[in-house]
Amino acid sequence: MADDQTILIHGGTVCDGTGRAPFAADVMVQGDKVAVVGRLGLVEADQTLDASGRIVCPGFIDPHNHADGEVQGGIVAHPLADNLLRQGITTVVGNQCGGSTYPIAPFLDAVDAAHPVTNVAMLASHGHARRKAMKDTGNAQSCPEVWQAMHDLIYAEMEAGAFGVTACPLGSTQEALPTEELIEAARAVAPFEGVYASHIRDEGETGRHLEAIDEVRTIARESGARGHVSHLKLWGTPNWGQTEQVLAIFDAAQAEGTSLMADQYPYIGGYRGFFSLLWSYQRSDGRDEAWRQGALAEVKRQVALLGGAERFILSSHDADPDLDGKTLAEVADAMSLAPEAAVVDLYLREPRPRLACFFLAMREEDVRVFMAADCTMAGTDSHVRVPGSGASHPRNFGTYPRLLGKYVREEGLMPIERMVHRATAKVADQFRIPDRGRLIPGACADVVVFDPATVRDRSTWQQGYLYPEGIEWVLVNGGIEVAGGEPTGEGFGRAIRRR
Repeated sequence: MADDQTILIHGGTVCDGTGRAPFAADVMVQGDKVAVVGRLGLVEADQTLDASGRIVCPGFIDPHNHADGEVQGGIVAHPLADNLLRQGITTVVGNQCGGSTYPIAPFLDAVDAAHPVTNVAMLASHGHARRKAMKDTGNAQSCPEVWQAMHDLIYAEMEAGAFGVTACPLGSTQEALPTEELIEAARAVAPFEGVYASHIRDEGETGRHLEAIDEVRTIARESGARGHVSHLKLWGTPNWGQTEQVLAIFDAAQAEGTSLMADQYPYIGGYRGFFSLLWSYQRSDGRDEAWRQGALAEVKRQVALLGGAERFILSSHDADPDLDGKTLAEVADAMSLAPEAAVVDLYLREPRPRLACFFLAMREEDVRVFMAADCTMAGTDSHVRVPGSGASHPRNFGTYPRLLGKYVREEGLMPIERMVHRATAKVADQFRIPDRGRLIPGACADVVVFDPATVRDRSTWQQGYLYPEGIEWVLVNGGIEVAGGEPTGEGFGRAIRRR
């Protein structure tokens, strides 16, 4: 954008991100900044956008995104990340759930070179830092020497522009990871007011979810970092309804002066590797009858935890029409096997299919309670998705339109200004992202214009590539990336480095 180029967004209703009531105002953008928010009338500008009957708000900041990699090479390989852009996302916080990218400096440089359509901020990877620390110190186990080396590596990532550190003490190889190590990882980011974001040890799979959330509170309290629980949920039928116990942990953190927040996506299904159903059995070299019986029992347990095989929807990374979008019940029926036997059979195939799965593990009532809580903010847990690359979680395309359409307009769960706040300034404040999340003079000109009467998500579990409706204009750093609901492909996004 030229520094002197002006765009007038005229006649709209502004939700400025702070949570204050909407108000009638025009917005003047000059270059990559918001210049004026107020009643301007039809003053001269290089371009004028008619926002009559529309809401004008800051661009949505996604606090939990996997755009740095994982699927189809991520945003560097596919900078036209229109599945994110067209739902109003103008900034993503990447490298989540322990982190897949290390070090971040070359990646951030690659983001700038790729000219993506959204801004990209990054967390430091605890997983990569601990592995490098073990290699550098010659220690194969977690110990104070490793912790210090890991601390120094994470500290260097913060100096390179990270906004915090992400950890994932989940699964068979991580469950023995000591809390003391995670505290040391968080201490590396605390001097920068950084976030310690955790995919917690247990979201309900084995009934230790309250303990796992409280561990994040402990880590934040002991380290001084800003604690953050990734994609807050109650997983599995035995745990449904425990929202009061969960929120009591956040209340206790606030009472003691510990910073603890969470992000949450508005769906009842999560997305994981399909063979996570086998847990520790997938790492065993044994294929004898004892292994098979143990694996069958573990899958049967997890199927019962979710309430039946119809609550598992398969997603193939290799676009397999025999599996994509099918429930485990349907796949097992086609294989003439019990659901647990079908999972083991697929796992033992050569070559093993690359499968993920939608686990419909939550219930809608709990989603609503968490959404309305002061400790949560809106997030997606999404990826850059390319049509034709297997089934897609609907959150990849529809999270923010769903929040605005289903939960604000249709259900009236909260006023529109509060939902916008959950997606903008609340995220910027938690991650200390400067100059974004508020539609005020001097802020970076990330702006969304949407129709509150029509905005909605369209993607489903079986049709995950449907774009939302009602997101009409999106500006990123003052440049128009969505015009009339269609992407322009300009690429005004940039890497955001902690200052």
